[in-house]
Amino acid sequence: MRLDLDQLITIREPEDLRSCSLGELRSIRDHYQEVENGLSYARRIVQGRLDILTVELERRGEGGGADLMERLPEALAQHTRGPGLPRPVRDLDPPAWADEIITELDRIFSPAQLGELAEVEEATVISAAAQVGELERVISSARSELHRRIDRVQDELVGRYRDGATVDDLLA
Repeated sequence: MRLDLDQLITIREPEDLRSCSLGELRSIRDHYQEVENGLSYARRIVQGRLDILTVELERRGEGGGADLMERLPEALAQHTRGPGLPRPVRDLDPPAWADEIITELDRIFSPAQLGELAEVEEATVISAAAQVGELERVISSARSELHRRIDRVQDELVGRYRDGATVDDLLA
């Protein structure tokens, strides 16, 4: 799957952010944050599916030892918190396009297949894990680029504050 970040971003960011008003900067940042919410939502779902497939492959590699259900809590807890400072809680109603990513994930390996994972051929699980892993990398790459854009806008806002904009100007 190719994820075109420029199609998800429906506003045009000027090359020179210094020419933007504080309101325009906040609007750009808010739009980027909405896109990031959608990517973050999709990535969490994709990562969970990948974790399940990976745990199943590990289980099979160990000769079918411990039950998959016994291993899931630890596997799924691995990606509950990323590096860096926690972000403020936001309204996480994902945009409609995030569902298209989940539909792609379901095409690769459906929830029904997850329900019967022990019966799925190993080659199918390996292939699905590789495809889901690639989807996760595509989403993560798009998020990284988006975070660079958010940081750029945020840096301009902070610079404005340092240059004398009042807190009221920044919050308005």
